[in-house]
Amino acid sequence: MRIGALLGLGLLALWGCSGARGGSGFAPDGGRTGTGPGSGGPGTGDDASLGDDAGLSSGGGAQDAAPPGDGGGSCPANAQMVYVTGQPAELWSFWPPTFTFTKIGNLTCTSNPTHMTVDRNGTAWVVGDGNVYQTSTKTAACSVAAKWQPQASFSDFADSFVGVTNNDTSLFLLSQDTGQLGRFDIASGGFGVVGTPSVSAPGGDMTSIGDGKLWFLEAYTSPHPLYEIDPATAMVVKTQNVNAPGTGSQALAYFGARFYAFENNIVYEYDPAGNTIKTLGNAPLQVTGAGQSTCVPTVTVDAGTPPPQ
Repeated sequence: MRIGALLGLGLLALWGCSGARGGSGFAPDGGRTGTGPGSGGPGTGDDASLGDDAGLSSGGGAQDAAPPGDGGGSCPANAQMVYVTGQPAELWSFWPPTFTFTKIGNLTCTSNPTHMTVDRNGTAWVVGDGNVYQTSTKTAACSVAAKWQPQASFSDFADSFVGVTNNDTSLFLLSQDTGQLGRFDIASGGFGVVGTPSVSAPGGDMTSIGDGKLWFLEAYTSPHPLYEIDPATAMVVKTQNVNAPGTGSQALAYFGARFYAFENNIVYEYDPAGNTIKTLGNAPLQVTGAGQSTCVPTVTVDAGTPPPQ
């Protein structure tokens, strides 16, 4: 999800929670509208089975490490996009520079997707029903992650990778029930609770910006606290208050030095450099989860077409 040196700024009028809907969202100042030229297009993958050719990975591999937010480098094209899911249970790609949404396909593994993230190999990790679903960003084919076992106190959770190597296996989970931060090793299946960050409420969304930290935006307190969390200790490193009206269901993603928040189907863009917020338009679905890998660029990108997938 969801931010470099950008958190020295008066951060986000964004927040992320994939629970109950509601709220007025950001104080909009205008911006792009519409769903873009790719809206509603079908996914281009023709292999609906799970496997490497469907874009799935276990997080392993011998690829070389890439620098934070390398905008490509050792990452495949499908790891360089933002993805969203929601109601109906669908997976879409989102290319912020042209406000283009493209439908990948329907999720058959869950009817209730609530959060998601993407690894540097281009695989989405969708949360729903207390499970983690390994999901192809080429076809939307999905299944419960092979090593996953449902965890007590994690009936719903935000998720994010923070690593900047293609063999990163640590998927961090923030429980929406208790606020505990967990770590799931997608390769071994190991799971452990790192700790409980000192946050005001557990409801919210979580992302990473390629700096090795987690960023959690709490949804139900006004002003909304934005927490920088150390994934190794679950300690809150920094807290900033975000003066934004409204509370409710949001999802959070990051791309090109800007944050993208989705409240129901409304898309907002936060530019930390100028401390500005725009209403960009409407997504083609009710978004409950959004995410990206640490492959996406960390410098502003205002033009260009989506990478071929």
